[in-house]
Amino acid sequence: MKKYTLRKENRDAVILLILVIVVIVVITPFVLREKDNTEEALSPAKTNRYYAQPGKNDGSRPADADCELFDFDPNTADSTTLLRLGLQPWQVRNIYKYRSMGGRYHKKEDFARLYGLTLEKYRQLEPYIKIKADVMAADVIKSEDKYAYTAHNREENVGNARTTDNHEYQKLRPGQTVDINTADTTELKKIPGIGSYFAQRIVDLRKRRQAFVSPEELLQGIRNFPETAIAYMTASQNFAQIHINRIEQKELSRHPLINYTQARDIMTLRRTTGKIRSINDMSMIASFTEEQLKRLSKFIIFD
Repeated sequence: MKKYTLRKENRDAVILLILVIVVIVVITPFVLREKDNTEEALSPAKTNRYYAQPGKNDGSRPADADCELFDFDPNTADSTTLLRLGLQPWQVRNIYKYRSMGGRYHKKEDFARLYGLTLEKYRQLEPYIKIKADVMAADVIKSEDKYAYTAHNREENVGNARTTDNHEYQKLRPGQTVDINTADTTELKKIPGIGSYFAQRIVDLRKRRQAFVSPEELLQGIRNFPETAIAYMTASQNFAQIHINRIEQKELSRHPLINYTQARDIMTLRRTTGKIRSINDMSMIASFTEEQLKRLSKFIIFD
């Protein structure tokens, strides 16, 4: 009978194949068990029964599902907390994966890079992101002002500041207000619900309008502006009364509600009409919008 033998290279290939099969058989049960544990932890059934869409088994959250807003640290928040904030289960899994690989959110803007997080959702969550000082990058802590909490200057507050381990600004209490016509972004961030994004938008809008007549202008001028923040705002109206037919152009252009071009156009109208008798006469000036004239009308004297 003829005896069959394997060549050396074939024999080595067979041995390698056997080793691969053995490794797969040994490791696979552990991988599957870990996957089941992770999915169970993030399962809507284990967190909140309202997070699953009827008729779907993928655990996706309905687009119009209610969410809660409260302070959270993305470096330590568990799956239940993240789902309550309105994040999708697959986004929560991405956060867990990022953290398991050693990733950390050092500042609020880092959280904006979460895959699938819309700008609108980030704006909604941004005022509530509170990252502990011992996690923050050193340059972030160094750049903050006297209201910042760090591991070295944390102390018990006697006023309206929260005593927590979070790096945050002192927030106003009910009854306290900020003048939106004079406040900078640091002062504006003291208002509950106002973070870096909305503080900068207020300043930008103020530059375009020269000044605010009332805080309610922010609701129309800034998309998704938190209405609850209006209670903590005032708009100083120490605007000089304008004797529209007597004032000179240089003085006119210094008024908070009138820019250089508008002041020049008012002088041109005075030269052509002789006298401005009402706000309707000023509606002929192209550089004024209807809204600007409405805001300006209470400060004009037609004498």
